[in-house]
Amino acid sequence: MRRIRYLLAPLRSRDFTLVWLGQGISQIGDRCTEIALVWLLVGLTGSSVLMGAVLSAMYIPTLLLLLVGGVIADRGSRRAVILACDGLRALAITVFAVLATLGMISLPTVFVLAAFYGIIAAFFNPALRALYPSLVSPEQYDAANSLQQIVLQVALLGGPALGGYLIAQWNVGVALAVDALTFVIAFLTLLLTRRGAFQLPEQDQKLTQGGNARRHWQEIFAGIRFLKGEVGILSLIVFFSLTNGLNNVEAVLVPRLVREELDLPAIAFGLLASAMGVGTLLGALATGLLAGRVRRRAQVICISIMVFGAAIIAMGLAETALLLDVSYLVLGLSFIVPEVVFMSLLQHVIPAEMRGRVFSVLSLIAMAMNPLGLMLAGVLGDSFGTRAGLWIGGGVIVALSVLVLALPTVRALNRRDVALSMSTPEASGEMTVPTGA
Repeated sequence: MRRIRYLLAPLRSRDFTLVWLGQGISQIGDRCTEIALVWLLVGLTGSSVLMGAVLSAMYIPTLLLLLVGGVIADRGSRRAVILACDGLRALAITVFAVLATLGMISLPTVFVLAAFYGIIAAFFNPALRALYPSLVSPEQYDAANSLQQIVLQVALLGGPALGGYLIAQWNVGVALAVDALTFVIAFLTLLLTRRGAFQLPEQDQKLTQGGNARRHWQEIFAGIRFLKGEVGILSLIVFFSLTNGLNNVEAVLVPRLVREELDLPAIAFGLLASAMGVGTLLGALATGLLAGRVRRRAQVICISIMVFGAAIIAMGLAETALLLDVSYLVLGLSFIVPEVVFMSLLQHVIPAEMRGRVFSVLSLIAMAMNPLGLMLAGVLGDSFGTRAGLWIGGGVIVALSVLVLALPTVRALNRRDVALSMSTPEASGEMTVPTGA
């Protein structure tokens, strides 16, 4: 009972609850759009290379603008940034839904939407990541991160199935319209929050007033300088970048496997992502209830990602929808544990006034391989076949996990006293900063 109370403690914060609910509902809509977009692309192109190119168009603008988005998240109102992003995405998806309903969607139109989404994500993601820790006390970081993952996984559980149902029952335009509505809901819940919770502390605003072009460049790259003092963490982030790129074989090749080789309907495709949602939901609940007892974090992360790669290999072996569902369930379980544990550690280490910039750097590194990974997945699928592409991508992830765990900088994280680092002066509002920052 005590552990359940700890897990639910962040919900006592009105602002956290509003943001948590609004963004959770928006995530359900996002999953509908993902299913609709992929289903539309398979019908328009039939080529895994073109599908990878469209998905890459979403990542490239994000990569180019992430550092700028991090500075903006630290220099002004994070609330205003998130409101603007939700409003713009609601408008864009509404237009896209109308075009889809009228049968006026073309490949260039999809490219434009993907690029627009990528631009918005560069500003939205750093602002939201920097915001959440300011809405709860430091001792609630583990619980807050678990709750965020729980609502995200509920979205993964219900959103794809809802998207598949809407496409099967009506059309792609209806699935897109539902996403537009969820953005409106997220926008309205954000309006109900207190503006002060989204403002930087007074001393942080002073740091960002005035200055010249050189000072602005220094702010953009401040997150990189900060990470020089955390070599082990930086090594894991580079590892995540490589695995993020490689696991795109699942995003690109499984839709082709489902539709062209196994000849499954749209609802079955939606249920695959829902199976991953079940796995991640169970993992998020377990991690939240056992928060504070995780030790040997680097080892937990590497072994989890090793299992993640094995699940992708299993997808290439699947001959039925049931086996694919089981593979996605394992994929979700092996994904969520390092996500929650590592994020809590970062939130304790990164100073509040630098969270936007540091998280933008972390996202930039983690996402750097995504465009190449998407294109590589398409090439693997067209050159070696859908199943062989999945085997190659998953096998390389397993091999990388073993190699990274053997690195001295990563193994040193296992010897790090995580409990001590999390019990430092944060109770009095101070943050622990590495010496090299």
